[in-house]
Amino acid sequence: MKRLFKMAALMMFLGVSGMAIMLYIISLDLPDHTSLKQYSPELSTRVFLKNGDKLCEYASEKRYFIPIERVPRKLINAFLAAEDKRFYKHMGLDLARISMSMINNLQNIHLGKRPQGASTITQQVARIFLIKSNEISYIRKIKEAILSYRIESTLSKNEILELYLNQIYLGMGSYGVAAAANVYFDKTVSALTIAECSYLASLAKGASNYHPINNRKRALARRNWLINRQLRDGFIGKKEAMAALQEDLLVIPPKKNVTAEYFSEEVRKYLMEKFPSSSLNREGLIVRGTLDTRFQDCAYRALRHGLENVDRKFGWKGPIRTLNLRDSDKSDKIVDQLKAVPAPPGSLGLKKAVIMKKSKKEATLITEDGETGKIAEDDVKWAKNLKQGDVILVSTSKNGRFAIRQVPLVQGAIVVIEVNTGRILALQGGYDFAMSEFNRATQALRQCGSAFKPFVYLAALENGFSPNSVINAEPMEIDTGAAELWKPKNYHGSSIEKTTLRRALERSINTATVRIACELGIDKIAKMARLFGIFENMPKLFSFALGAGETTLLKMTAAYAMMANGGKRITPTMVDYVQDKRGRLIYKMGGPKYDALVPFNAGTPPRLSDNREQIINAQSVYQMISILEGVVQRGGGWQAKSLGIPFGGKTGTSNESRDVWFMGITPDVAVGVFVGFDDHSKSLGKNATGASIALPIFIDFMGKIKKFLVAKPFKIPEGIRLKKVDLETGGPPSGSAATIMEAFKDDEGENEQLPVMGNVNKLRELISEKMPQDLQDTIAQPSNEAAPLSILGVY
Repeated sequence: MKRLFKMAALMMFLGVSGMAIMLYIISLDLPDHTSLKQYSPELSTRVFLKNGDKLCEYASEKRYFIPIERVPRKLINAFLAAEDKRFYKHMGLDLARISMSMINNLQNIHLGKRPQGASTITQQVARIFLIKSNEISYIRKIKEAILSYRIESTLSKNEILELYLNQIYLGMGSYGVAAAANVYFDKTVSALTIAECSYLASLAKGASNYHPINNRKRALARRNWLINRQLRDGFIGKKEAMAALQEDLLVIPPKKNVTAEYFSEEVRKYLMEKFPSSSLNREGLIVRGTLDTRFQDCAYRALRHGLENVDRKFGWKGPIRTLNLRDSDKSDKIVDQLKAVPAPPGSLGLKKAVIMKKSKKEATLITEDGETGKIAEDDVKWAKNLKQGDVILVSTSKNGRFAIRQVPLVQGAIVVIEVNTGRILALQGGYDFAMSEFNRATQALRQCGSAFKPFVYLAALENGFSPNSVINAEPMEIDTGAAELWKPKNYHGSSIEKTTLRRALERSINTATVRIACELGIDKIAKMARLFGIFENMPKLFSFALGAGETTLLKMTAAYAMMANGGKRITPTMVDYVQDKRGRLIYKMGGPKYDALVPFNAGTPPRLSDNREQIINAQSVYQMISILEGVVQRGGGWQAKSLGIPFGGKTGTSNESRDVWFMGITPDVAVGVFVGFDDHSKSLGKNATGASIALPIFIDFMGKIKKFLVAKPFKIPEGIRLKKVDLETGGPPSGSAATIMEAFKDDEGENEQLPVMGNVNKLRELISEKMPQDLQDTIAQPSNEAAPLSILGVY
């Protein structure tokens, strides 16, 4: 017996010693648990708008950090009931639960079932943060046990719970309870019901197993089991449990208040330039975007509607697919077939439908929602080859019938800028972001056509011309050094002898514009384009005066915004400010500041200082604004007069109608619209112009948003006086001729009409009289430079 006792004691000693040595060896390789005190989770960067709506977020893991004191008790109780009801009583290990687990696992081995765990919340924290492995082994369990004890010795219970509730993965891309509440129920944690808290807690065991749609029955069963368990454990009362069990499991995705993927992507690119990618995707930055949801929604709808109308002129492209239908097929079976047909990219907001019957004047259909109806007669005529079984896209028309829709091939963009700050209020870079992520507002370089002309005329107003200066508008020829002389023509080949500067721009006369460019010299026009940010280094080509240069819609809209604000420099911006996760300001938009009162004397009203750079004479700018208002009243923008608000604008059409534009300005906003195919070689049609395609989109947009604007005239700067003149001649009113109030600078005589040199021959004669022969010979030589200068340009 003594020998047996000694042997048993020795074996016990060796066993305990061996266990101690093994634990010691394992503990040597364990990560530092004190690092949890500096917990810094990967947090989503979120972009919010002025009205508080969340626009978008950027993250490697969708997570919103929430302090434990802001987590409601009912949510904590649900997780405790599901994962560790004795959490506040143990020191990291629940020995009673471990014993029960060991007994159950012995039975499971016999039955061939997977072993059960008995991990506490502290052990799960150790695994998630420190071990970072889901391997099922006793070694891992030992490591968890050691780390759990150490964690309990270092952190408080609430600190451990805070780590757990912010880090755990709960499915559908959400990490932590705050993100999960948003993803599943579009709520904050404080607004969750007991049933919703129970469902989120049930996801901790394996979110994919309890998906609310794919595994709805299992999800409900697990949630209800957890509600009953909370009742049994005393976390909730019987009345609360009964109400929670009666509640349906309804998943409510976060509301999408506005469609602005193009804007969101531009904000992401901008932030990537300002901050490291690690900050953007992990540090939970709070960003205030400049977008106005009212303007963006109207811009989105106006552009899509306009592009659909343009595309309709090119005819119907045919059905998405044709189903083989039989008269005996039941509607449920047809709807199932229809649902199985993939929706084409760009069909957001439209429904799939299949044609059931078709006659010459009418067609009946059934939609993927099971609705039945008829197609409008005009659409049946338009889609000539429509037949039974054709799968199409439709929307509900005003008369209650369905209208055929198709995803357009033609593309476009619209930009809205606040003229005094440069804040981008709306930006839609194409028909649909899912269809094409290429941003036609910021990335597409397109010929701007006559939309550039106001900057040619602005250069003229800055260099001695006045709005009533008489311009020779006869046809002309220019030697560009090429094989043939360049002969600029007017739209439809019209010929005009002379006109005033105002009427030349209102009627968009090409020949008059080129003569002004010849008189000024192309350098002055290039300088104007650079001042307004349209072209950095404009080629010395006279065709650029007519808009042959390529630029982006954003740059052109910003240029018009600077014209609308009186010639003050602004920089287009999409971000007002950025805060870190603790709310500290780390970036603020630059640009105009109105934060200092200019000293004033008694009796003089106070005014705010304005530090914006004045890039051009305010009087010249106002004269141009007045002319652009005339474009709307009497020129290419006349269709927009019906809007009934003060604004100016200019159309633009490139060669062969490949690009069409409309640029509009009010005292508050500048709006730019562009339409064209992504294939630059493709025309929009023989008679397509900015007035026929881009302007209707502008009118649609402005008609929707004018209620958000204050109808007011443009501010008249000091040094401008208004004088009534004859509309066509620019001289004193005569008889019954139409008159306008013309804007003159104080140092301009309204009756001093400065003519531009009449023709090329007279200019050549002048050059031959004033210029040495050797210089004339040098200029006459053909140029091999990329941007050849004509003799007129040199002059």
